[in-house]
Amino acid sequence: MKFPGFVGGSYQSQSPRLAAQRCVNWYVENSEVQDETFGSALYPTPGCEERHTFDESPVRGMLEHNGRCFVAVGQTFYEIYSDKTTTPTVRGTIAYATTPVVLVANDMGDEIFITSAGVGYIFTLSTDAFATVLASGADQGAFLDGFFLSLNDSTSTLRLSDLNDGTTWDATQYAQRTAGADPWQAVVVTHRDIWLFGKQTTEVWYNAGTSPFPFAAIPGAFLEQGIVAPYSAKRLGNTVMWLGSSDDGAGVVWMASGYSPQRISTHAVEYAIQGYVRAGISITDAVAWTYQEDGHNFYGLNFPSAKATWVFDSSTGLWHERGTWNIEDVEYKAWRPQYHVYAFNKHLVGDRATGTVYEMSIEKFADAGGGPIRRLRRTPHVAANEDWMFYNSVQVELETGLGLTTGQGSDPQVMLRWSDDGGETWGNERWASAGKRGNFGVRTIWRRLGRGYDRVYEIAVTDPIPWRVIGAYVDFKVTNR
Repeated sequence: MKFPGFVGGSYQSQSPRLAAQRCVNWYVENSEVQDETFGSALYPTPGCEERHTFDESPVRGMLEHNGRCFVAVGQTFYEIYSDKTTTPTVRGTIAYATTPVVLVANDMGDEIFITSAGVGYIFTLSTDAFATVLASGADQGAFLDGFFLSLNDSTSTLRLSDLNDGTTWDATQYAQRTAGADPWQAVVVTHRDIWLFGKQTTEVWYNAGTSPFPFAAIPGAFLEQGIVAPYSAKRLGNTVMWLGSSDDGAGVVWMASGYSPQRISTHAVEYAIQGYVRAGISITDAVAWTYQEDGHNFYGLNFPSAKATWVFDSSTGLWHERGTWNIEDVEYKAWRPQYHVYAFNKHLVGDRATGTVYEMSIEKFADAGGGPIRRLRRTPHVAANEDWMFYNSVQVELETGLGLTTGQGSDPQVMLRWSDDGGETWGNERWASAGKRGNFGVRTIWRRLGRGYDRVYEIAVTDPIPWRVIGAYVDFKVTNR
């Protein structure tokens, strides 16, 4: 019979007896045609290939604008080029902090506003001039209707530049929060709206055309949900998402539905995130990144202190995990890529731990840093009214025969293990081939798997090939003896 729920996202409940499912470095794609044997598949998350490695670290921010690409690394602002053999050009020196650098461009196409460690800079594209424009209080930046916006999170103040001129900032042109007691912590512009996130509440402002300060709060656009991680707010498509907090607690991921927050995290994701806090691990350093590939819009949330990465796919509404496998500690760490741009018709990402920029692609099969990508799927429970089940076989349906000609991956292997106590403890791995190159008819199957009454299976793969898993079959016999 088909293995029910073999393809699915991550959902580890408080009790593994309820659900212990994991999906790491795979994402779910649902078929858009009818009458196929399986309706969904696990497709591999992209790998990384080194493009530039800088002498300093880490990567702190990236921006593509009008065919040019810029990256902030450590204390330096660089331009990189379509030809990866061309040496990046230093365009300026920026203040250093462990927080990300925010880069935004104006619609006239000639200026980039950079905020780093509270200092604001303008880079002029037509002249390559670089200048400090705000010596302090520039914690995050944004752009709307010809104005650059600068947020000071300590004073809860929003400043704006002159119209179409990021080099000039009138000291009288600012707004300070009055609608809520909690200070603004983050700013994101989407749909010509300015989202100003406080710690417990959020306001949405717009261009009201008033004078001398043109922006004002939208009446009624006040949310009783704030933000716990200032760099978790990110535009995704036509909306904005963030890791929230309020007077009632923190650790829920929200997506804007109009001017209302819509919860998109599951109880399992929330249990994981809030579990970091219960363990004394900060979640305020979470950083979001977004990208689109093959019609999937991904919102990724890196938790560096908690060593975890959660990713939401808006096309399916499912969460999966990504992680860089640490062989020495035998565990996943937070995924190394943390900044993304689409430049030169490629997905480029920056490493949160080193000064490396990678090309990211589903056609690349090494992780950031060059190590193997360990992909893992932990299944739903296989049980029948607490009766004993004799498991005759499990067969994983996947695209076989994709082995490489030589080296690791020439005979790709799938590793299977299982838990007979509902996901509490695990047995040893058993390996099966996914087919050498051109062996498309091989069956990846395990037989004589013993008995149990509440079993959870897990498969893992590490070979550098495009692992595409369509589903599985399980054969068992139920007995009450």
